[in-house]
Amino acid sequence: MSYAWRMTFFIVLIWLHTIFGVHGVPIKDGDTPRLSRRQSSTWAITGPPVVDGIIPQRLEIRELRKNTAQWNLYLLGLNQMQQMNQSDVKSYYQLSGIHGRPFAPWDGVALERELGYCSHTSNLFSAWHRPYVIAFEQSLYEIVQDVADTIQNDTAGEYKKAASTFRHPYWDWAAPSTDGGPVLPAPVAGSPYIALNLPSGQQIINNPLYQFTFSSTDLASFPDTPFNVWNNTMRYPSSTNASATSQNPLVSEQITQSQDTYAQRFMNLLEAYPRFANFSNSAWTPNSPGYDSLESLHNQIHGLIGNGGHMAIIDYAGFDPIFWLHHAQVDRLLAIWQALYPDSYVEPSKERIGSAVLAEGADTDVNTPLSPFHSDTSGNFLTAASVRNVEDFGYSYPEIQGKTQSEVKAAVNALYAASAGKSISRRQTVEAQETEVAPLVAAGLSSETPVESVPDPPATGNYTEWLSNIRVAKDAIEQAFFIHIFLGDFNPDPKLWSREPNLVGTHSIITPYVMHRDPNKTTIVTGQVPLTRRLRADEQKGLLDLANETASKEYVTNNLHWRVTTMDDKDVPRDQVSDLKISVITADVQAAEADDEFPIWGEFKVQTDVTNGRPAGLGIEDDA
Repeated sequence: MSYAWRMTFFIVLIWLHTIFGVHGVPIKDGDTPRLSRRQSSTWAITGPPVVDGIIPQRLEIRELRKNTAQWNLYLLGLNQMQQMNQSDVKSYYQLSGIHGRPFAPWDGVALERELGYCSHTSNLFSAWHRPYVIAFEQSLYEIVQDVADTIQNDTAGEYKKAASTFRHPYWDWAAPSTDGGPVLPAPVAGSPYIALNLPSGQQIINNPLYQFTFSSTDLASFPDTPFNVWNNTMRYPSSTNASATSQNPLVSEQITQSQDTYAQRFMNLLEAYPRFANFSNSAWTPNSPGYDSLESLHNQIHGLIGNGGHMAIIDYAGFDPIFWLHHAQVDRLLAIWQALYPDSYVEPSKERIGSAVLAEGADTDVNTPLSPFHSDTSGNFLTAASVRNVEDFGYSYPEIQGKTQSEVKAAVNALYAASAGKSISRRQTVEAQETEVAPLVAAGLSSETPVESVPDPPATGNYTEWLSNIRVAKDAIEQAFFIHIFLGDFNPDPKLWSREPNLVGTHSIITPYVMHRDPNKTTIVTGQVPLTRRLRADEQKGLLDLANETASKEYVTNNLHWRVTTMDDKDVPRDQVSDLKISVITADVQAAEADDEFPIWGEFKVQTDVTNGRPAGLGIEDDA
């Protein structure tokens, strides 16, 4: 063999190792990885198989970490998934790309327009993302089985059992950390490398939760700067240059700063949004004060993690590994809501924006195909109707599995009521303190989970919820942006606004890379930042008396402020943000009498006096 041929052969070997090589556990000789076995038919999204008739639960990532075998399998499997041949529909790259770029056909489904397949600002938002996470979980599950097969010592049985019940974890950003650390889990943001304690000894691998690394070919298919120069996924990037790094400590700080807001928003959605059409998506319905939604809450997390990086831009969000932990959480919140309101679901509607396969204005309902996800190998599609029940796809969640509605409420209250500042009667407050451990265990968390103290409710058990409503054109500034809500003075430097002590909450508007404004078909979206917990804390400081409605309104009027920034922390004048309207609403609420009950909300009242005449404030003549 000539020198040239030997060099060619050597280069090919290196290329094959790069494409199929591993940073985790190798495949056994003679085996073909399950995920590289190509199918001539479509891939049926069915979820992982159920072993012995017991449906496994998806666990919070910090709970999963306590199971050493499953934690090792998860990270080794995800590491291998990220190294897969990118021509495989089950590869990390192809699955991530379904959400947006590179705008390529997936599993034989052609794109009809240059968009991702995903549904946003749509009644199908949560239904579409459910099979998306299931597809990712199903692919990862297959790899995890292969990894478990490589364990040959006396722990082989333990690992195979752990693999058979493996389900993708979620990241519960709405609950206080179970380990006393920051809201953003350390394995997700701590280091690009991670040490695993394997049966064969400690092994250090590339941390697959920290980032995803692109090839030069990947970047060539991304037309947008700076996404075409970043070799890795970015969170709050330090610059738009190729040398940029993720600023995970700042991400962690601002995620923690707004943590109370997530819990309040989710609890409010459970308590006051019994109709799926209002709960599910962020599209504005005129003169409907209920401005919040699961999609809008989900957007807040996307923006605060990405902050100019991949998670903040719809076209690229799916490539960040935290996307999958986040969307498993979104699916969990949907499942909890479904357990409480089983009779409400996807209603006939029209697409506000459209997707790669759904035109703007298209009629949709519970039977609309959730393309590109197939229900079988013959090319039929899943629908909202067919993905309604999570257990049909081989998984459940600790808060809902085998539980009555009262038990679901108890589990939810144990997790979120304290962070949300929710009131129960004085009598029940004492009883709850004596029995708080049981609901935590029922919710799948350790009895050591911190439970925050909540300001005492009024003696009558009734109180007023104060909420800041946000509505704005999704394409208001033709890019993703933040809206910051403050109670009190704040630093004039916009780079600090998402971490300000007087910040009540930062709301995110996430968009494709560029969303060109068309005044003839503007899509208005909404969100909400609860004010109640902060006001009650100010009341304890003697700054106001919430029992005095007139004085409370005056306090909110004098102290409520809002500002807008781009994702790179540049101030945008409020009067230059198209269709931006900030309003304040209140509702009289009867506190829950037991830990397995929710508060009862009265009608929303729009407090126009608070915002009338202020830049981008709701005026007397404006629709609410």
